[in-house]
Amino acid sequence: MERRERFAIAVVLLILIGLPAAALGYQYWLRPALSSTRMIDIRAAAPEAGGFQPDAIQVNAGETVTLRFSSTDVTQGIAIGPGLGIDLGHVDPGQVKEITLTFDHAGTYTFYCNSWCSPDHWRMRGIVQVDDPANPGALPTSQRDPVIEALIAEGVDIDDNVHTDDHPLPVISLDRVPSVARGEMLTSTVNVPADLQNAAWRRSHSPAQALDLLIADNPSMGRAELADVIAYLWSGGLSAEQITAAQTLYNKNCAACHGETGAGDGPVASSTENNPVIFADAGYMFTRRDDVLYAKIRRGGMGTDMPNFGTLFTQDETWALVNYLRSFSGTGQGPLGDAH
Repeated sequence: MERRERFAIAVVLLILIGLPAAALGYQYWLRPALSSTRMIDIRAAAPEAGGFQPDAIQVNAGETVTLRFSSTDVTQGIAIGPGLGIDLGHVDPGQVKEITLTFDHAGTYTFYCNSWCSPDHWRMRGIVQVDDPANPGALPTSQRDPVIEALIAEGVDIDDNVHTDDHPLPVISLDRVPSVARGEMLTSTVNVPADLQNAAWRRSHSPAQALDLLIADNPSMGRAELADVIAYLWSGGLSAEQITAAQTLYNKNCAACHGETGAGDGPVASSTENNPVIFADAGYMFTRRDDVLYAKIRRGGMGTDMPNFGTLFTQDETWALVNYLRSFSGTGQGPLGDAH
């Protein structure tokens, strides 16, 4: 009887220990040894437990590698940018997700968590440094951003919308929430100055400034109707695919603080140092310039919990995101390209 019990215990131990050990051995030793491409294991933990390890890797341009992400404690959302379109979705503790890719050009890319994993979530970032084998040791060329450079040259304070008790956000009074659809129907009956028809001018001026010009050129029309025209002019004309992609970026990277509807009521809004901006407030959004919103997203907010996303999103993705932010207040296109 004792012999049978020892045999049964041995079988149980084999199942409980041997099979997981064999699976781990295959995953982390045998499979990499047999693979024709280099495998790089990246383990993720909550930021206070170390974040990504390693948090910086180096590959050569033209080299095919397999990046294998695992989580040790909490569920992480893994994405790589900018411009790669890689989102591995959720990686649960003990799970491994991988992506095999070739970086064609030298540069710096970022792998990051896009699922709220802890109060220090924004620290969950790592770097993929892609070097040029023909020019080893060369430092990567930093990408210039002419929009931010122009704002600096103009002397614009990108951080002038930090909301504190003694520094209220700027707003203008509107009779009703503007409507892109109503504005589109009115454009044929409104005198629209040349400046307002220029996309570059609209990006560097606020809807409130444009409203003043429209009122001066259309004295017989009501202010609310002219605000609708402004909403249409600022709607961006993006495709359904662009708006859907911007919505995904917003929901995964911004909604935790700013809320899914832009109401500033995300699940962690109460834990931020400053109140998150309410993008659904049309009176506030009418005072905001698109280029300033763009710069804020890419550079982050000095003295606030707002991180930079310039290393995660392309410039085109950032512009689409600016347009999506405006949809919350009626001055942009919403999900699936619907005009509000």
